[in-house]
Amino acid sequence: MFTSDKFHTSQAVQVTESQRVVRRASTCIFFGAMSLYASTVLPSHWTQKLTTMAIASGLVSVSLRLDKLEESHKPYEAIAHQQSTASYQSWLNYAMQPPKKEAQVTQEIIKPIPTHPILKALYDLKLECDFVQELRSPSFIRTLVKPTNCKAAQLLRIGEELQLGLGLDVPPVISISKGAIAIDTPRPDRQSARFTDYWRPSPKFEAAIGVDINNNLVSVDLSQPESCHILGAGTTGSGKSVFLQSLLLSLLLERPASELGLLICDAKRVSFLKFKGCPNLIAPIMSQPAEAIQWLEQMVDEMEKRYKMFERLGVENIEGFNQRSSEKLPRILFLFDEFGDLWDACNKEQVEKLENLIIRLGQKARAAGIHLVVFTQRPKKVVTPRLRSNCPARVLLMVPDRDDSEAILGNKSFDGSQLFGRGDLFFNGDRLQALLADESDFAKLLTGNNFVNTAKNTANIDDLNQQSAPSALAGTTSAPSATNQQSAPLSAPLMAIVDYAKRKDEFISARQVQSGIAIFKQSKADEIREYFKYLAKLGYGITRGSDEALEFSAS
Repeated sequence: MFTSDKFHTSQAVQVTESQRVVRRASTCIFFGAMSLYASTVLPSHWTQKLTTMAIASGLVSVSLRLDKLEESHKPYEAIAHQQSTASYQSWLNYAMQPPKKEAQVTQEIIKPIPTHPILKALYDLKLECDFVQELRSPSFIRTLVKPTNCKAAQLLRIGEELQLGLGLDVPPVISISKGAIAIDTPRPDRQSARFTDYWRPSPKFEAAIGVDINNNLVSVDLSQPESCHILGAGTTGSGKSVFLQSLLLSLLLERPASELGLLICDAKRVSFLKFKGCPNLIAPIMSQPAEAIQWLEQMVDEMEKRYKMFERLGVENIEGFNQRSSEKLPRILFLFDEFGDLWDACNKEQVEKLENLIIRLGQKARAAGIHLVVFTQRPKKVVTPRLRSNCPARVLLMVPDRDDSEAILGNKSFDGSQLFGRGDLFFNGDRLQALLADESDFAKLLTGNNFVNTAKNTANIDDLNQQSAPSALAGTTSAPSATNQQSAPLSAPLMAIVDYAKRKDEFISARQVQSGIAIFKQSKADEIREYFKYLAKLGYGITRGSDEALEFSAS
């Protein structure tokens, strides 16, 4: 290791030894030749003398050639001496150095086995990584690592191996985050994100989505083009209903009916019972396709009427109208939960009409202040590319497989089947934890100071409708004043109840409505009695009896 790669130590020895051998051979041969020449002086036959002289001459010739060979080796002897001296000096330099470098090399080769569970699992897979940081969200722990002996692509493909090594129920979510590899594993002491701990009223039309990894609330402004309509999915146990309840609460709190009207279509009928008494409800919570289509048609009419009002006033959107007009138009949110069940309850004609109306609102309704929130359990069956393209904000909760995730997101960037459920969701490229509202939060919808002047606000809306343009929502935003009773048109299902009661000319029960009106055959009696209360509140009739046996009579 201390000699040149062009001249080895063995070569130097060979040159020196060969010179010594040649020199000795030449000397011996020369003296042998001289002895033969001397023997010719002795008396002998002339032929013997000639032979002796010839042999002696040959030996002299060989001696001369060996002398020439010795001369040719002299340059190599100098090179060999120089290389030997340099090699010896290199060895001395190495021998005199302290053994620091050797110790450092040994320390780098023998690395200690990591103690962190994830790093140890990676080490067992022969993937060595450096620990960067550990972050904790309410539902999962994000471990950031940087690969040292492997590529990022290798780490992104080992979800199932890590699941086996860590003993997890589902593969961990592995992604690239801020210059490192993020590995999300479930938190053993899972926490909840309480609504009151995070939500603060905002002057913008913001809806709460969830809490991020840095414990900050993430919300979206529905007045913006990139988040005006929301499309989402979540299977049973994903926390979909809890998410939607917190989203509605964040919009309804601090907003009276004059600022926000609400329509809810819930095919399951039970997810939004806490919102039945909310003053912002334009109509009772609906569950039948005919009702949903009827109200969608009214929303389309309302949208077109608002655009005519904007044109007359010379503004582009509802913000400009409310700034320039003394009267204000409310925004309207139409929420569809269990959209797949509603889709299944429709016939072929209703399916086409339902999709076309939603897509038409998705294309044009943002500037008019009308917004859609569509959620389903089975997205790959009912979410078409047209529907997805008109709902820019996407919320993905836990779903059965990757195809459902692709139906919502439009790509394979994330697999919702790896989420942990109970509000764990994916939104705009990151994982969030949905807010959890309790009974005290829902009580604010009915007892909060923000709804004390609801009747006054509604009267202002009625005046606006009379001054500007007739509205399909006039008088149905909340309870109208006495002078405006029955001034607002009803939806087709409610009008059917009024007409049926007038024909009977007596008090009618929920059972009579179920048997006498076709569109209510699948409705529950409790829902129909809610319609009775609503119609009486609007001044279309009166009620009598208890909640369990409520009856209605048209005036």
